[in-house]
Amino acid sequence: MRLLGLELGEHEIRVARGERAFGTVRLTGVERIPYDGAAELAERLAALAAPSTTVLTALPATAVTHRLLVLPFRDPRRLARTVRLELFGQLPDEPEDALVAYESLGRVTEGSAVLAVVARQADIAAHRALLGPAGLSPLRIELAPLPAWNLLPPALADAGLLLADGTRSTLSIRRDGRIAGLRALVASADDPAALAAEARWSLAALGGIPSTLVVAGTDAGPELATALADATRATVVPLAQVAGALPGDFGACAVAAGLVAGAAWRAPKHLLLAGGEGEGPPAFRRSVALALAALVLGAVDLGLVHHRLAERDAALAAAIRVEAGAALPGGRLVAPRAELEAALAAASHRAARRGPGALGVLRDLSTRVPPTLALDLDELVVEPEGVRLHGRTDSFGTVDALRAALAGSPLLSEVTAEETRATVDGRHVEFRLRAARRAGGGETS
Repeated sequence: MRLLGLELGEHEIRVARGERAFGTVRLTGVERIPYDGAAELAERLAALAAPSTTVLTALPATAVTHRLLVLPFRDPRRLARTVRLELFGQLPDEPEDALVAYESLGRVTEGSAVLAVVARQADIAAHRALLGPAGLSPLRIELAPLPAWNLLPPALADAGLLLADGTRSTLSIRRDGRIAGLRALVASADDPAALAAEARWSLAALGGIPSTLVVAGTDAGPELATALADATRATVVPLAQVAGALPGDFGACAVAAGLVAGAAWRAPKHLLLAGGEGEGPPAFRRSVALALAALVLGAVDLGLVHHRLAERDAALAAAIRVEAGAALPGGRLVAPRAELEAALAAASHRAARRGPGALGVLRDLSTRVPPTLALDLDELVVEPEGVRLHGRTDSFGTVDALRAALAGSPLLSEVTAEETRATVDGRHVEFRLRAARRAGGGETS
């Protein structure tokens, strides 16, 4: 599956491409595409559309209001019912088209820590409206800068992440491996000293300055790193130093690259504002459940087929036993099928020794008697011991020819003319021939 991560900046599109196979994701490249105005933005987005591509995107933190909540229970169903009420209890007003989303950060002593945000449905719809007409309808809409944490190793459990992006810079903190703070900064990244000062007191307000501060974003230059190090006394490192070798300018495209990296089934899922149906671990579990159900149904079907075949085999064995008992009466049947086959073979052998039946004799005679002989038969008898013929013909020579033809048959022997005489009118010859049948049928000649 091809993946496309998109982050829409103020004057550029940050793009990350990847491929997912068997639950793992490979980041194949990143790209920064500048634009000037809405018309050029639509044109650039349309150029990114490709068939069979899953689109992932993020809404900037400046478009939402968020709070870190601690609720005195851990049941996910109770959290889902309570987060909205608790969040609006801490806000001065509730938007008419409010969309509430939350991410459970894990268990704490008091219960559960939750990152809850409220966004406007109109902002989500406007974001979709930018991408949909270009053929880039997103499967997931997440909250920046959280996807960028997918690029940092889990071993970096306590750190801060500053994304320097003009007037939309953000600061987030991870403590003990989970998000512990998020803030959209007011200072512009064009003024590194002011941004560093705001980052310092924001970190202090969010629980303290961590020992490591990771810097990424389009404006994460050396001047900002120096200002942050002087202001916070923390170890300031670029994203590339902790994330490893990744293609292109992925530091500037950290959110887009993090969206792609987060598509792996084992990757931690961050706060989701919209979408997400039909993908991720729940969908994978549903697919596995369906596969197991199909496997169970296949096994049941195989068992039923085996049962029916066993019943047919038992019925056939019973029929063979009945037939064998009828053909071999008075004996004890140990192997009915084998004994019946042996009896049939013996009967066939005896029949072969007796030679062909009456039809075989007649067939042989019809092929041996020349068609030119004028015969008028009154009697033709085929008996187990021999053959008798009585009739009339036109001459004594014809009788001799008929006797010679019968003598040439391998089925007959001792062909004799018992009576040969002229008829009363003197125009025909009346004859009687007799021939003995050979045992076993002889050999064809």
